[in-house]
Amino acid sequence: MSSIDLSGDLSGSQNNSPLFQSIWQTVVDGMIVIDHLGIIQMVNPATLRIFGYAEKELVGENVKILMPRRYSSEHDQYLSNFMAGGPNKIIGIGRIVEGKTKSGREISMYLAVSELKVGDKVYFTGILRDLTEKVRAERDIIDAKEEAERANLAKSHFLSSMSHELRTPLNTILGFAQLLQITDEKDIKYGLYQEAVEHILKSGDHLLRLIDDVLDLSKIESGIVAVYPEDIDVSEIVEECLDLTKFLASSHNVKVIFKPENIGKTFIHADRLRLRQCLINLISNGIKYNRNDGSVFISYRKLKSSFVRINVIDTGHGIPLELHDKLFTPFDRLGHENSIIEGSGVGLSITRKIIRMMKGDIGFSSTCEGSQFWIDLPVGEENEKFHISDGELKNYMGKRLTKPAGHVLYIEDNPSNVDLLRGIINKVYPDMTVDSCPSAESGLDYITNHGCDIIFMDINLPGMSGIEAMKCLEQQHLKVPPVIAITADLSEPTMKKIKRQKFSETITKPIDLIETVKVLERHL
Repeated sequence: MSSIDLSGDLSGSQNNSPLFQSIWQTVVDGMIVIDHLGIIQMVNPATLRIFGYAEKELVGENVKILMPRRYSSEHDQYLSNFMAGGPNKIIGIGRIVEGKTKSGREISMYLAVSELKVGDKVYFTGILRDLTEKVRAERDIIDAKEEAERANLAKSHFLSSMSHELRTPLNTILGFAQLLQITDEKDIKYGLYQEAVEHILKSGDHLLRLIDDVLDLSKIESGIVAVYPEDIDVSEIVEECLDLTKFLASSHNVKVIFKPENIGKTFIHADRLRLRQCLINLISNGIKYNRNDGSVFISYRKLKSSFVRINVIDTGHGIPLELHDKLFTPFDRLGHENSIIEGSGVGLSITRKIIRMMKGDIGFSSTCEGSQFWIDLPVGEENEKFHISDGELKNYMGKRLTKPAGHVLYIEDNPSNVDLLRGIINKVYPDMTVDSCPSAESGLDYITNHGCDIIFMDINLPGMSGIEAMKCLEQQHLKVPPVIAITADLSEPTMKKIKRQKFSETITKPIDLIETVKVLERHL
């Protein structure tokens, strides 16, 4: 215990000496003097800066004013025990404590307390140093260390999981390939050969999807993936997904039942390609994790909050309650790592990220009788331009309309947009024919083998984009007809990319009737 014995009292000449005053006023650390009852007698300027008080607000107050409430009763007990000759827990001991500023903010401090005897009176001096930033920095380091350890554990888990997932299809591919290699062509049976090829192709496709999932998640995490929302008919996009998952449902003996609303068309505002990816993932999960002869029910309804909710309900075994928190964790397959059910464990994580990028949300509930997943997306607007009137055309175009004949190619993966353009052209130019291709790759093949008089090229296509397709056309040095870029992405980077290519014009979505007619008039 540290103790100082001085003759006189705190108002003695020692406190008024130039040297004492110089030290008291300029010392960097806070200094405070209290009596045996805890009443503040003196505070230096550093203490006032630390706690934000004026001197007159502290002198005469109990020192508890500088402590969080939860510590104030303990301080009284420490003083009374010490004065009664009990065990010492604070005097002469330096330690880190919590203080409270005038504004109520809690700070971390290093506090060293000494006993000071002046005549027959006992005082206590405290030296204070604000460690708030130091403690915060140390906590940040600890948090970063724990986060790094969690990331390292997740990486180890990912590598272990992916090692198994990748080796499973590779085992099939290599095994059947070796079987074919050692089988004499004279003895090989066509059935065995066909079976081996089917296993190799199926496993190769599974391996490719695993790699795509990992790359897709990486792109989303790094912010490379963008979404291009448009107004989409809910029934239409669900029907597309059902068509793409019907083989999977059949192979698992699961019925997929869609119950559309009977109130006309319902539209949502979302990226068609990405929404299709999300719905296929939910429907596929409902099929794969179902019971034999089970069902998947799909429905949707408008919510009061200007959102549309799409439900995907299965009759599977459900998700245990203790695993709910891990459901959207990448590469965590919730105990199915060694099962025969194919998957990478990133589908739901990707789905949630994409849905939130489209300003929507996703949730679920699950019991032992099955699971229900739901997606909420903003309500879209019905495209009224499907209804084309002769009066509207005459009002805008007058007598300038010609009646050209020709062949139009529309490269677009959205059937509704294809129907819209076809409806416009058939209404205005009945002698023109309209063909469509759902991808840039099929569009390039069509142009090479058939030709056309004008091309409408969507920019956001699955696989190769419209911009990349235009580059290919330019590199082939073919005699290319006018190519009209169509895009829903009006961002500056995308528009600059379009302008760098030799597109004849650009049309923005939603497709405008009059603008489309004017484009056709100019180029045909």
